[in-house]
Amino acid sequence: MKKEYTLAYGKNAVTLELEEEKIIDVLRSKELPSPENEEALIREAMANPIGTSRLTEIINANETVCIVIGDITRLWIRHHVIVKVLLEELNNSGIADEQITIISARGSHRNQTTEEIKMLVGDDIYRRIPVIEHTGSAEDLVDLGHTSRNTPVRLNRHVVEADRVILTGGIVHHYLAGYGGGKKSVLPGVSSREGIMANHKHSLNPNGPGLNPDVRAGKLQGNPLSEDMVEAGRMLGVDFIVNILINDQHKIALAVAGDLVEAHEKGCALADEYYGVPIREKADLVIASCGGYPKDINMYQTYKASHNMVHAMKKGGVGILVSQCCDGIGSDLFYNICTDFADNQAREQHLSNAYDIAKFAGYTQLVWTQQNRFIAISDLPDEQIRCMGMTPVNTLEEALTLAQEWLGDHYKAYIMPEGATTFPMLK
Repeated sequence: MKKEYTLAYGKNAVTLELEEEKIIDVLRSKELPSPENEEALIREAMANPIGTSRLTEIINANETVCIVIGDITRLWIRHHVIVKVLLEELNNSGIADEQITIISARGSHRNQTTEEIKMLVGDDIYRRIPVIEHTGSAEDLVDLGHTSRNTPVRLNRHVVEADRVILTGGIVHHYLAGYGGGKKSVLPGVSSREGIMANHKHSLNPNGPGLNPDVRAGKLQGNPLSEDMVEAGRMLGVDFIVNILINDQHKIALAVAGDLVEAHEKGCALADEYYGVPIREKADLVIASCGGYPKDINMYQTYKASHNMVHAMKKGGVGILVSQCCDGIGSDLFYNICTDFADNQAREQHLSNAYDIAKFAGYTQLVWTQQNRFIAISDLPDEQIRCMGMTPVNTLEEALTLAQEWLGDHYKAYIMPEGATTFPMLK
């Protein structure tokens, strides 16, 4: 018997009919709490720190403090809520506003406008506290040496010279660092471009061609890229972190505070519990929507769904990707790594010499389409879809017909309606 499923496509939806016996499961992440008071949630986490003393017991009244926040690409973290509570705690501990600096850690991202920086912290905090954008320029960096993996640790002067450093961030599964938040506020957040690129090159396989199998979402221990980031954070001397998880209403649902590693690891366990979906087996076919607009605004953003699909798919399986991409590809670097090189060896050589996250994401997606077969339903031109290693079709019906030609009649499938935020975890 066939059953109908609805998948988001941009601001609209498409429907899918498939025999129920072919469906292993419909994968959805666990619903996060919806607390009435976000500030109270942050206060509770700070009052019960993990792996360290309370902030009031760490900081002395005569010390300077640097609070590290994200950039405009991390607006979802709701720094204005976190920083408001931090300022209350600091002021109550005898720290005046004049002793506090806020750094927007944008790593190697683009410059921000004044209005964007105001959006991060809110007008009141922007008027009270200096908010400085990390630029990575040589005169603003202090050299702290190298990690044990020889990554140069040159960090923002304002962060290094502060008596106390507090990091804020949001935790999600991250395809390089294992999870977002925590140490990422230091490296890449307030690091030199050279340090960022040296760290991110750990994503390439050190023992031959292809990707480093230890650099992946959901992995901290034994992930050289993540461990390198933690080492940089320890070299700086981070005193306290406040990290959060966001629910579907884009509100703070959970929070952790305390030590750079211990508090972050607790938050990562929560990310596994809520964003992760346990699966007992991988499927021949995975059908995924990003979750609609804005998650499928372009192909670069769609990468998150592709990444998650692969974790539920047998090697050599088929993926049907539903992503409107109303704004096109979203990154020339993401696309050009697919089109401008003869083979993967040439792409890897280029990444070794001129690493960029968008390039790496484009290369990774191409590798997945070479190891498996991807069918894409989108508004992108067919030729662009083909250049990224996928087969373009116009409807889910066409996609299913093609998948069945490739797989035969006896396949099993997963459906992922919110592919960008659902992380399959094989148990």
